[in-house]
Amino acid sequence: MIRKVKVLLSIASLLLFVTPSAAADFTYQEYSHSPEAWKRGFVFGIARYMSIVAQPDEEPPYPVRTAFQRCLASSTDTVLARQVEAYVVANPANSTGPVVAVIMRAFFSLCRAEIEKAQSP
Repeated sequence: MIRKVKVLLSIASLLLFVTPSAAADFTYQEYSHSPEAWKRGFVFGIARYMSIVAQPDEEPPYPVRTAFQRCLASSTDTVLARQVEAYVVANPANSTGPVVAVIMRAFFSLCRAEIEKAQSP
């Protein structure tokens, strides 16, 4: 029994170190070959994160986060995934590197007008 617990703990600790680095290396090319339902869920999760968590350099009252909330609130996972695909088609040079960065750039592009309204005095 103790041996099984040690094996499980060693596997769990290994996953804690491997998973973050693997996520950082996940590219748009790999993302594009994923199942459609998984892509929609992945994009939707990032949209929710950007709508809930303030940007690193943002201070209260969090205008960028609020702009994302307004911009992405009525979007479905399908619409968001299509927006990312359209962004990559329009900006192929920006589709290299980690897919999370590509998706975030697509959302900044999609919500640019709302963000500019929120930041103007």
